[in-house]
Amino acid sequence: MDPILLNQTDDELLDLFCQGNNEAFEELVLRYKNPLYQYILSLVKDEGTTDDLFQDVFLSLFKHARTYKRQGKLKAWLFLTARNKVFNYVRDHKNTASLDQTDDEGNAFLQDMLPDNSRPVLEELRWQEFQETIRQAIEKLPPRQKEVIYLRQYLSFQEIADTVGRPLGTVLADCHRGINKIKQLLAQQQPAQEEIYETV
Repeated sequence: MDPILLNQTDDELLDLFCQGNNEAFEELVLRYKNPLYQYILSLVKDEGTTDDLFQDVFLSLFKHARTYKRQGKLKAWLFLTARNKVFNYVRDHKNTASLDQTDDEGNAFLQDMLPDNSRPVLEELRWQEFQETIRQAIEKLPPRQKEVIYLRQYLSFQEIADTVGRPLGTVLADCHRGINKIKQLLAQQQPAQEEIYETV
């Protein structure tokens, strides 16, 4: 990968791709692979389906690269496209798919915050448990609040509002209520967690 591409904006990468530079498109895929994949996975809870929908999102970008309006909002466009494809998938598979279903392994949505071997083993175990606790708390939120909380990891509030098609104030309120609910759920679990740690 050409290191110069790392410093290009999304729109500049699209322009380079349209001029025949395929590595520019690969850089866009790499740039948004993890957040976009995790967002789709948080909604459909199935890795196979997530793989397909993720590829569909970038296939759409591939097809519309020349006509896409360069406004510095590609990230929001990708998440909006992903959201639409997820909802279309759920609509077409309403007997077998649900935005609220969970898989057997309880897929985690949080990204790894530190590289391997950067934490002592016990601390790493506690961190992983904390991540799982947050994930479980978010899964208990109403769908609107849950989606906003997931999207807030990657998008600004205005970008979320544009993506979900709701007023900015409503998005802010949903996020505020969701965070308060998560705090309540974590507070309820804290005594049990402390008791576990004391026995280690």
